[in-house]
Amino acid sequence: MTAVEVQHDGYPAYRRKVRFDWSGTPLHWVPDDPFSTHVMNVLHLLLPAGERWFIQVVNEAEPMVDDPELRAAIKPFIQQEAWHAWAHQMVLDHLADQGIDTAPYTDKLQKWLSVLGDQHEKWPKALQRWWLYRRLADVAALEHFTAVLGQWVIQNRGLDYAGTDPTMLDLLRWHGAEEIEHRSLVYDVYQNVCGSYPLRALSMLLTMPQFVFWWLAGVRYLMANDPTTDAKPRWRDWLRAARQYRVPGPWKLTVTVPLRYLRPSHHPSTEASTQMAMEYLEHSPAALAASQNGAER
Repeated sequence: MTAVEVQHDGYPAYRRKVRFDWSGTPLHWVPDDPFSTHVMNVLHLLLPAGERWFIQVVNEAEPMVDDPELRAAIKPFIQQEAWHAWAHQMVLDHLADQGIDTAPYTDKLQKWLSVLGDQHEKWPKALQRWWLYRRLADVAALEHFTAVLGQWVIQNRGLDYAGTDPTMLDLLRWHGAEEIEHRSLVYDVYQNVCGSYPLRALSMLLTMPQFVFWWLAGVRYLMANDPTTDAKPRWRDWLRAARQYRVPGPWKLTVTVPLRYLRPSHHPSTEASTQMAMEYLEHSPAALAASQNGAER
């Protein structure tokens, strides 16, 4: 791991303004497997609004952060998250061109996040502060999921063996690598401004079911609106795709990932590897192109 790449293990160094050409990416970018395609496509549904909500919460917490190194890492974190939201929005535009209008789903998600992001200005100051802590703990829990998913998509070769579209695979792995790179940031912000273990644990216990609900709802929505198939998502499809390492398994999402986070001694730096993430970014076609074009920082 080189000092130029990271300020602190789990803190972001800078934004990479990667770009992707979707003109050659088919609707079912996992060939002959609409189920696996749409399970992973849910990330494109969740992340544009989700990343913007992360940014809002961290921006609200920033004035309370008193650690200089941590505070300095917030700006590149926000820049990375904003670019992630943009990159996944471009995929939603591509899906619309292929006949899947995702707006009904994403509008509902945006309304839900707007409720969570309400400033509640009429609340007493102490309750407003608690609500910020609570939302920050939610973001820290979700960042745990994104880091673990980032490790999964970089390490697993099931999508390679399936002949997955290389542009989509690079998007998923570039994003996953940056999630690993900045995996400690929100957790450390939470620890710095609040640090309550009971609230952190409560947030994971409440956030995980919501995360899984929105993911499953997204799979159902995409399958129902795919103009090329009448297939419906089935549990056995998920188990089959997980055995083939094309999608994360249900046990991983609902049990093993949350349990690790719930340990009182947990810290994101023990999840995944910054070195692994940096090694991928050194070979990512999109990240290399951004670096050569000076599209960073």
